[in-house]
Order: sequence, then C-alpha cells, then structure tokens
Amino acid sequence: MKIDCTNLPCPEPVIKTKKALESIDEGVIDVIVNSDISKQNVIKFASSQGFSVSEEKDGKKTILSISKGFTCEIKQEFGKVLFLKDDKIGKGKLGKQLMIGLLSSILEQEKLPKTIICVNKAVFLSTKNKDAIKILKTLSEKGVQIHSCGACLEHFNLKLKVGEVANAYFVAQNLMQSEGVISL
Repeated sequence: MKIDCTNLPCPEPVIKTKKALESIDEGVIDVIVNSDISKQNVIKFASSQGFSVSEEKDGKKTILSISKGFTCEIKQEFGKVLFLKDDKIGKGKLGKQLMIGLLSSILEQEKLPKTIICVNKAVFLSTKNKDAIKILKTLSEKGVQIHSCGACLEHFNLKLKVGEVANAYFVAQNLMQSEGVISL
C-alpha cells in the first residue's frame, strides 16, 4: 500500500500513516513525504508503535517503508510532562530569567519529568537560548525526553540544538497518557 503525504501539514502525514497501519494486520506500507519534518514525524510515530522503518530517497521525496506484524511491540512509558508554550514566564527580561530559573530548579529535583515539550515560542529554548540549551542537554543526559514542535521550528526557521522534533500527534499522545501535565 502506498500513501502520498507530500505537501501535507503537521500532523496529517502521521494521522494518514496511523489509519493505513490500522487497516492492515501485517505488511508493508510505503509513505511518501517531501519534507524533513514530515519524515522525522512519521519515523518517530512508527517507531513508537513498535514498527520498523526504512527510508529511500527518490529525488526531493522520501519513501518510508513501514513494516507491521514482523517486529516486537515497544511499550512506551509515560510520566509527568512539562508543556512549554513560551520561552519566558511572563514578560520581558524578567520572564526569560524566571524560565531559566525554573529549568535550573527542575534540574535539581529528585523526580524529573519524563518529557519536556516545547511549542510555539518555547522552541527558542531548544534552539537559540544558550543557557536553556545547556540545562536541557543536562536534563536529556539524565533521561528526560526533550521534544520541540516541528511545525514551530519550520515557522520560525530554527535548527534544533537539543532534543528531537515532535509532531501534533506525539504531543497529544503524551499529554493524554501522562501522569500529569504542567503547562507554562
């Protein structure tokens, strides 16, 4: 089965892939994408569901071959999620200082969040803010998953310095299955 997901906005490639995989018991689905973010999002989704993925470049397009029914399932663990929507808490210089203070304080906690998700302007924390990048890298080394919205990275034309690219489906899944969400 082939699914053409070229030029589709987030999270459509993931949703189309999910529906196609649900429609078969086992087999291979070829998903065609033409953006790096869509490619990463589909690979992340398929891997999180325990499917194996291989990729083949075809000009400007990438064909992702996803195998279902031939691999073991991987069970994802969900803990607390820190959902960040801005690169500051409040406004201006004080707001940026408060965010760095909070992230530094989280780093010192005995129990860390399982996941930190950055959307909207919070993607500046994982791409531009050197203090935040350093803290997020340390959190990542301690096992915290750091994810930044792919559509947001594209919108602001930013390159990720720490963590992985996330999509709307992944964000929704983590928020709904978490042990609790802290939203800032």
